[in-house]
Formats: sequence, structure tokens, C-alpha cells
Amino acid sequence: MTPANATRSTIALLVTYLAACAGTAPAPAPQLQVALPDEGPGPGGPAAPADAVTPAPAPTPVAPPAPIPGELVTDYGVVAADHQVASAIGARVLDDGGNAIDAAVATALALGVANPASSGLGGGGFAVVYLARERRLVAYDFREVAPGALDPSDFVVAGQVAPERARRGGLAVGVPGEPAGLHLLASKHGVLGWANLVEPARALAAGGAPVSPFLARAADRVLGNGSGGTDRALDPLRRQLTVDGVIRAPGTPWVRADLAGTLGRLARGGARAFYRGPIADQVIRAVRAQGGVMTRRDLAEYQVVERAPLTGRWHGLQIATMPMPSSGGVVLLEALTILDDLAARAPVGPAGAPATRAATLHAITEALKHGFADRARYLGDTAAGATAAVEMLDPARLRALARAIDLEHTSPSQRYGVASPARLDDGGTSHLCVIDQEGNAVALTSTVNGYFGSKVITAGGVILNNQIDDFALVAGATNQFGLVQSAANLVGPGKRPLSSMTPTLLLDGDRVVGCVGGSGGPYIISSTLQVVLSAFADGLSAGAAVARPRVHHQWMPDELVVELGLTSAELAGLRRRGHTVAERGDREAVVQFIKVGPSGTREAASDPRKGGMPTSQLRPPPPRNGGQTSVGP
Repeated sequence: MTPANATRSTIALLVTYLAACAGTAPAPAPQLQVALPDEGPGPGGPAAPADAVTPAPAPTPVAPPAPIPGELVTDYGVVAADHQVASAIGARVLDDGGNAIDAAVATALALGVANPASSGLGGGGFAVVYLARERRLVAYDFREVAPGALDPSDFVVAGQVAPERARRGGLAVGVPGEPAGLHLLASKHGVLGWANLVEPARALAAGGAPVSPFLARAADRVLGNGSGGTDRALDPLRRQLTVDGVIRAPGTPWVRADLAGTLGRLARGGARAFYRGPIADQVIRAVRAQGGVMTRRDLAEYQVVERAPLTGRWHGLQIATMPMPSSGGVVLLEALTILDDLAARAPVGPAGAPATRAATLHAITEALKHGFADRARYLGDTAAGATAAVEMLDPARLRALARAIDLEHTSPSQRYGVASPARLDDGGTSHLCVIDQEGNAVALTSTVNGYFGSKVITAGGVILNNQIDDFALVAGATNQFGLVQSAANLVGPGKRPLSSMTPTLLLDGDRVVGCVGGSGGPYIISSTLQVVLSAFADGLSAGAAVARPRVHHQWMPDELVVELGLTSAELAGLRRRGHTVAERGDREAVVQFIKVGPSGTREAASDPRKGGMPTSQLRPPPPRNGGQTSVGP
């Protein structure tokens, strides 16, 4: 695919979606057609002979199940992301001969344009990749890094910890990793070339991505009444997100010419163009203008880290997830192992009657309390934290934890550890899943941390992260998500903060059968866990597994957060077991998920909680290299 063809493809895609926002789009080509059962001749059909025996009444037709919002079924390659335009761009890359890695890179770049509250060039992330031809798993850590001149004393004012300094402004910004991470993925494993993968995002920024309802809500939360409406430090962001002082309405195109220029430079110069030269200068000026200490050397020395995925066995499947500094993979494997032991000891039947479902939700909650308590106690970007992650997953230790769980009563959080209560919040993160026709797969989570990160924006339209808040400013303190932090996660120059991101692949032998991950701070871990359980233990479809109401407990504060949708019997069963239940809305976490059946059919689901939509290829790719799609450099 040449750059010119990529531009034409993207512009055609933009025309379709932007026209759809105005209500004038042509009907999109159907991606899944459901054939209803043949009901025989209608009223005008042939009459029965006079001497015919009257047949027994036909059984009442059973209506096909109602479609699940955000679900798609296909035999082709598929992309699931939390913005439909980004998913469509990824699927177009597959149609143009790209593999899953190409599609993931193009989708991630497009998400940064269409949904900058959650991710973008100014953030970082993780990716877990399966290379089908090589039958190899690999993980990439392009998490942000604390600047070299950052000092813990920067976050102390008059002898008191000042957490707001780690949440907004220049000191909150870590060295971004997304440009380097995406460029490395494309260079090592893609087939279309970096410039062709950047071009769709550049064209989207230049043409104007439609504002999603989620983006409008996030902008209102940051800029609306009582949330920064008169704060002059937010003026650069306000100019981007408002028109005549009013937040951009859902469906209206948002043209980002400044970001289009930045992406054009990246297309021509690769990741180096971000970390050296004019773009780097813009980053440093923006950070230092708001009190930060980042230097050009910090940017120039940034490195992506290739890691071995963290793996485990569950229900006959291999789980491949992100290792440290992701805490998500560790807690996910710990919880799955504990739940397996509980099921063997006293099966509770995950589906079934409401009372049985309440027992399962109780077991899930107890496993999460152990996992989050261990996270707070042990994990961080140090050798000690990495060693602790291995020790946390020791089978004998997890069996002992499981056997200490009372299936009829919860225990106070002090039994798991000691810390001060903290509030909960959600945040700005985006996850995408891609599985291509040949079985290559990518689970990629990217983030700027809080909504619009640090609220610092460069002259080139790059919104910068606030990942420094994911460190512990002092041991035992909490971050904006209410997570208690260990001494291993103390802030320090050159360190990568602990994360809840949980990009995960599930394999049956050498075949990927699941690709999953989410956004939403600590809720990522609990939501990913429950989608995996619903799909592979309960047998639900991808869409049903994602849509199912979920629960969340992070050890501290000692409350069980439940989504609306649980039955009264389920809630009563949880309260009877001693849980302090807090009913919340249904947008605490957002999951993207692809489930592959035995025949190779892919069920893809984008969480209806955020309004994304998966998109599949319109046609299978042509074979290359004797029927194999190349995934090498």
C-alpha cells in the first residue's frame, strides 16, 4: 500500500464516518448476516390438496436472540477498539495486506486522535504479541519513565505530601513511550511500513474525527463547572476542546491541524522525530512552562523494553499477560489460580441460579482482595518487586490463600493487610485487540493515565500524561485511583511506575483463542478477570461476557463496588456474606475482547459501556510467502 493509496483509503473512510455523524452516510456494508429459518410458502404459496391430512400445528418459531451491542462475528481478521473509527482504520489495514501488528499500530495511533482523553503520543503502554509463524509470544513495555531530575521532595510542600503535583502540571509528566513503542512494533513485526500506518491517523486529525459521547463527557468533567472552568492553566486544553466556550458536541468533527502536523513529521522521521528535534523541543517547553523538570536528554535516552510475557495455565489454556511493571497480569493469574482451587474444593457453578451466582461473585471478590493486598504490599519497578511477583504466584502459597477463604463470609480488609481508606476514581486508558487471518494477535493497552493526562498540551497538539501519579510519593500513600502503593513503587528518576493495565492473550496449544484487556484504572484487573471467567468458564459469547454486570474490590477501601444490573437475589447474597455493597453506574471499566471458536470463527466485542465497535476485514488477505503472512522485519 503506497502512501497515496493509504491517504485515499483513509479519506474515503473519513467521509463515510463524518457523513454518518451528519446523518447522510451511505449504509455500511454488513459484516454479519443472520439467515432466519425458512418458514415455507407464505399466504400466496400453493394450497394443500383437498384430501391432504391436516398437519400438526408447527411449533411456535423461536425468535433469534437479540443482537448484543458492540458484538460482531466473523471468519476474517478483526479489530476491537473503543472508538469505531479507530477499529475501522485497523480493519482497513488488514484489508490492505497488513498483519495484526500493522493493524494494532494504526488503530492505536487513530485512538490517540479520536479519543485523546484516554491515550495518545504523550502517553505509554504495553503490548502482548503472538507471532503465529514463529509460534512465539513477546511482550513490549513502552511505559513512561520518570525524568532524571525528578526528586521525591518535589511533591512535598510545607512538610506535607502534595499529590496534586503528581496529577496535574509539568511535574506529573513522565517521558512518553508510545511513539517509540509503536514504531518498534511496526519495524520488527509489521509488513506495510511505518509511514503507511501513521498516515490514517494523520488524515483523521486533518479531516476531523467525530467527537464521541465519551470524549464529550470527559471534557465536561475536566473543564465543566466546578472542575476547572476558570483555571487559566487549562486554557490550552480548553481551546482544543471547546468552540466559543462550549464543549464540542458529540458527533461534530474535531479538526486537529497541529496534531496532523506532528503525525506528518513522525511518518517521515520515525520515532526519532518525537524524541529529538522540533517535537521534542515542544514537549520540553510545555512541561517546563508548567513547572516540570524533564530534559531533552530524558527524551533522547528513552528505550522500549522487550520482555518475556508472564504466563500461567488455567482451564487447560495458556494465559500470556504482561509482566512487571504491570501489576495487572500478576493479580489476574493470582486470582485465577485461587478461584480454580476454590472451585475444586467446593464447586459453586458460575452460571446457574442467582444464589449460586452470588456465591461465585463472593469468591471472585475474595480472590481480588488477596490480589490487590499483595499488589500494595510488594509490587513496583525494582528488583525486589519483580522477585515478589514470582513469589506471589507460588502455587503452594496460592493454595494456602484459597483454603483460608470462607465461602460464606468475607473478612475485614485488615486481615489482608493494613492501610488507610482511599477513594476510587476512573481514568484515561484505551485497549485494543487484533487477531488477523493467520492467527497473529496483539493485545495492546495505552494510556495517558487520568482524563487528558496532566492537562499539559504541546504546541504540536500532543496531550501529555500524568503517569507520575502511578508512583508512591511516600510508602503507603494512595494514587488518584485509590490504590495503596508499596515502597517498591516509590517515585524515583528513571523508574517506570506500577500499572494496572492487563493486556492478555489466551492460547490453546499454538492457537490464540482469546485476546482481552481494558481501561479504567484498577477496574481493568477485575473486569478482565470476569470477562475471562464468563467466556471460558461459563461459555458465554464475547458480547455477553463483556456486557455482563461486574463487581470490583481492590482491598482498600473495604467496599464491594457492583454495577447496576445485578439481581436483588445476587445483591442479597453478597450482603448476607458480609460485603459492604456500593452500587455504581456501568462505566467503571471498558473491555475489548476477541474470542476464537474451534472452527476459527471470531467473536469480537467492544464494551457498550464506552460505545466502541469492532470491525472485521471485508475480504480475506491474499496469501504471501507460500500461504503465510510474514511477521518478520
